Formats: sequence, C-alpha cells, structure tokens
Amino acid sequence: MELTSVPVIVQAFSEMLPQRVSIAITDQSKYIYYQPSESIDLKIKPGDLLRQGTVSLQALTERKKVAQYVDRDVFGVPYYGMSIPLLMRGELEGCVTAIFPKIMPWEEVKLPKHRFLIGKAEDRWVPFSFEQIAYISADEKKTWLHTKDGQYRNKYSLSELDLILPQDQFVRCHRSFFVNVNEIAEIQPDFHSTFILVMKDKAESRIPVSQTYASQFRARLGF
Repeated sequence: MELTSVPVIVQAFSEMLPQRVSIAITDQSKYIYYQPSESIDLKIKPGDLLRQGTVSLQALTERKKVAQYVDRDVFGVPYYGMSIPLLMRGELEGCVTAIFPKIMPWEEVKLPKHRFLIGKAEDRWVPFSFEQIAYISADEKKTWLHTKDGQYRNKYSLSELDLILPQDQFVRCHRSFFVNVNEIAEIQPDFHSTFILVMKDKAESRIPVSQTYASQFRARLGF
C-alpha cells in the first residue's frame, strides 16, 4: 500500500467514528499507521508486525470484515476491534482497523449487570453468585464455571467475562483461566517466574499462572 493514500483513508474513517476510537492501518504483514485516542492506546508503532489474535490479522487472512472482542493477552489491554480489508483491483493491500475501548454502547446490552453467572448442567440451568465460583476455564471454545458442586457450561467467552467479572474478585492468570482470589489456598512458585495456584475446592485444583500474566497477577495480589 502506498503511504500517500493513508491520510485519505484516515480522514474518511475519522469522520465516521467517534473521537474515542483509535485507528490502525496495515499492509499485508505490518502496521504502517496508528492513531491512538484518549480512551484507548494499544501502543502500536508503525513497522510493528501483525500479532496472532488481532482482528487486523484475521481480516487479512479471511479477506472480510471482522468485528469482535480481543483478549488482553494480545496487547495487554482488552478491546473491541472492527477491521476491514482494503482491496485494490481485487488485490489485498492491507486493512484498516477501528479500536474501541473495552465495550461500546451497542454491545453493552448483551452483557449481564447482575452479580451471578448461569451455568448449564445436562438438564437445567443453575445461577451461581460470583462468590460460589472458584475459577473459570476455557477449553476448545467452551467456557466452564467451576464450583464446589461441579463444573457447568457458561455461554460467555473469556473475553466477554473480562468485561463482566468484578476486577477486585476475579483475576486473569492465564489465557484459559480466571480465578476467584478468595478461593486461592496457596501460591506456589513454578519455572521461569511463573506460579501454580492451589484452589480451595475439594479437588484442590492446580491452576497455572503464565508468564504473560505473572507480573500483573503479582501486582493485583500484592506480593
């Protein structure tokens, strides 16, 4: 993509989007322009390679518009991204991505406001207060609530739960886990400055804290 076309693209999108939205433009492999907003800044720099898990890379790969939540483990900040591939005479040149802070008004109605989550058993749905949930896991695109009574399927992804769960009670410790800090029995050191959490449930479940989340986890718990 020619850099001379970037200002035209930015001006067109800026006029359509609210001021609190950041804008990123890529070629086929890297970012070539980034305009942060006051509301969200992913610290992208022109020349940075596209990362796995971003909506920009997904839009380029699938050659179609992509709009979805992105976990905080990609840039350290959860965000809602909307990316559109740019085609010139049928050839893929890059994409333009609008980056929204966490949750936008039109998405807010989809997320619950109450202090419980619904777990699905084989033949029923069971509401669990946040206090009843020891930890939450994701496996093969399925989300599970782990309680003293067993594990139950939940409809939300971990990205969505990142916007729902109270931050003073639940901490993301791994791309596949949230833990209830009040349900941690022990924090054991592991390899490469990571940790293993022993939970208070009957199984004394052992939950990993990955390198990506280790520093944030220590800061949140204060050790």
